[in-house]
Amino acid sequence: MIPLAATAAPATLPPWWRVLSESVYYVALAAVLGGALVYLSVLRPVLRTDVDAADHGPVRRRYARMLGWCGPLLLVAALLDLVNRVARAHKGLSFGQAFAPGRLWSYLTAPADRGAWVSTGTLVGVQDVLFVVAALALVSLFARERVAPVAVLALSLTTVGSLAVSLPTKWAGLTLDKQLDTWLAPAHVLAGTAWVGGLASLAFLARGHLFGDRAGLCWAHLWQRFSSVALTTVGVLVGTGMWLAWRHVGSVGQLFTTTYGLFLFVKLLIVVAMVSAGGYNQLVLMPRIARAHASGDLRRGFALTLRHFPAVVTVETVLGLCVLTIVPFLSGSARKQAGGAPAPAIDGGLFS
Repeated sequence: MIPLAATAAPATLPPWWRVLSESVYYVALAAVLGGALVYLSVLRPVLRTDVDAADHGPVRRRYARMLGWCGPLLLVAALLDLVNRVARAHKGLSFGQAFAPGRLWSYLTAPADRGAWVSTGTLVGVQDVLFVVAALALVSLFARERVAPVAVLALSLTTVGSLAVSLPTKWAGLTLDKQLDTWLAPAHVLAGTAWVGGLASLAFLARGHLFGDRAGLCWAHLWQRFSSVALTTVGVLVGTGMWLAWRHVGSVGQLFTTTYGLFLFVKLLIVVAMVSAGGYNQLVLMPRIARAHASGDLRRGFALTLRHFPAVVTVETVLGLCVLTIVPFLSGSARKQAGGAPAPAIDGGLFS
């Protein structure tokens, strides 16, 4: 049976407070996830093997301060996200009115709907508790620089917290399509924010004159290790993004004739630019750095690792932040805005 075309849905831009709150939420996720991931998988191994003992303290201290400031940012993001949800749940309620403690508490403690195993407010409350614990752990870095355990804790709690709000409140009637949406949409967000946050962390670290005389070699190893992390996150991002694009965009023409499609098209252009910059790092700069070190031209290797590479990564970071500000505008669906048929149900043929 061919699904009937839906009535075209009017496209409206989200209010400023929704864009602000969601942008801060994604930026906070990027800072915590990317910062913790880069420390555990990139910086920490280099500190153990390639950095002189005298340089361990300044490098770890600088990174610990950066992660410490992610704590207050995560608290602000959790509050704005909660207020945003309350304002959207009550028609006619302003963003300022949604800050009322009584309204916030009522939303968090509202009973589950009939047939639901849990309420949306409870899931948001679980997320907020996990975010608060993660934020307090990050703030503790200002007192004690135990970066590794704090990074593990913050990464775990923030990941689980962001996934918690994506859980369906009702299991009955949960089709394969909805199950895939439940996991692929948050995986897309996690991969994208981890990638952007990782880039921002390295861009921040590169602004300090660190690693002493072995700076060129250390940064070469840092860029090499991060390339593996970026390859994984970008792979998840592209795979899940293809699924989401297929679900919400019915044709290429809808990219240019609907509001959703236009914002998605701009986002795709920026992501392509970021991937191209990453490819330039991996395929052009990394081989140049390797050749410079192999030939004993440490001066050229130093210039590439501490000037050219950080400049490209900084550009990638700025582009990534632009993507995070576009995401809140991707509400609804290009299929609905164009009045087209919804995406067909998932089956084996589609996977093939």
